[in-house]
Amino acid sequence: MASKVINKIKDRMLLGSIYDNIMLKTKYKGEHLSFNYNVMMGQKHRMLYYKRLKKEYLAKVSANRPWENLEKRDNNDQVWICWFQGLEAAPELVKICVDSVKKHLPGKKITIITEENYGDYVEMPRHILEKKKAGIISYTYFSDLVRLELLTKYGGYWIDSTVLLTGSKFVEFTDKMDFFAYSFYYFGFNPEIMTINNWFMKSKTNNNILNLTKELLYAYWKDYDRDLNYFINMLFMTMAVDFYKEEFEKMPIVSQVNAHVLASYMGEEFDELKWELLKSMTDVHKLSNKFSEKETSGENTFYKRLMARELD
Repeated sequence: MASKVINKIKDRMLLGSIYDNIMLKTKYKGEHLSFNYNVMMGQKHRMLYYKRLKKEYLAKVSANRPWENLEKRDNNDQVWICWFQGLEAAPELVKICVDSVKKHLPGKKITIITEENYGDYVEMPRHILEKKKAGIISYTYFSDLVRLELLTKYGGYWIDSTVLLTGSKFVEFTDKMDFFAYSFYYFGFNPEIMTINNWFMKSKTNNNILNLTKELLYAYWKDYDRDLNYFINMLFMTMAVDFYKEEFEKMPIVSQVNAHVLASYMGEEFDELKWELLKSMTDVHKLSNKFSEKETSGENTFYKRLMARELD
C-alpha cells in the first residue's frame, strides 16, 4: 500500500486518485454507476499518462527512424503464438485455442515461442533482459516486446495464446492488408486514448508503426523500473499510430467488441442461437485463462462446451 501511495505522488496523481475514490464511495454507488465511474477513472488516468509519456519520449525517439528505409515484405504464412513455459505446461484452455488456430489455418506455419527458444528468433536489448531477470519486466510486458521484434523482423501474424478461431474468413481479409490490429472503436467513435490493441496483429516486415512503438518502449524501460500503467504498450502504440497517421488510416477499422463477446458468455447456459449468431459476426474470439470460479463451475455452459472442444 505504501509503495502505491509513493508511486501516485511520483506520478502527480495522488490528489486526483483520492478525489476519484471519494466520489466513487459517496456519489456513484450502485452497480452501474460505480462500474461506469471506474471506467471513466481508467480512461482519465490513461489520458494523463499518454500526455506525459508523449512529451517525454516521442520527439527524441522519433528523431532518427532508420526503419523507414528498410524493405516491407509480406509473410502471410507465418503465425507467432507465445506461451513461455511451453505448450506442454499450458492450461487446457490455451491448448484448445492453439489447436483451433492450427485447425482453421492449416496452410500457415505456426511457431510457438517459449522461454527456451525466443532467443533463436530475436535478440533483445541487454537492459530489457536484465530487468526481466530481476523481475522488473514481467512475462506480460516481455511478450509485448517479443511480438514487436518478431513482427518487425519477420512479419506475419501475432495471435495471443488465448485466441479461439472458429473459421478463417477474417484472416482471408487480413492476408490482403499491409497492417492490421483490432481497434478500440465503439459507437461511431473511440472514447479511449488508446487506438489499437495488440492481441491479434498482422504486418509486413519493418512496419513503421510497430518499429516506433518498439523503440518507444525500449526507451521507457531504460528509464523506468515499473509500469506507470498496465496498458503502457498500447499508450506508446497510440503515439506511433498518431505519428504515422496516414499509414494507419489505410487499415480498415474493425472494433474488438465482437471478438470479446464469447468471453462474456462463459458462465451462461449454452445457447445455440447466441452461438450461431456470434460465429456469423466473427470467427476470432479473445478469451482468457483467468475466468472466475463462477464462470467455470456451471453445467452445460459456454465454458463447459469450450473445454469439451465443442466450440471450435
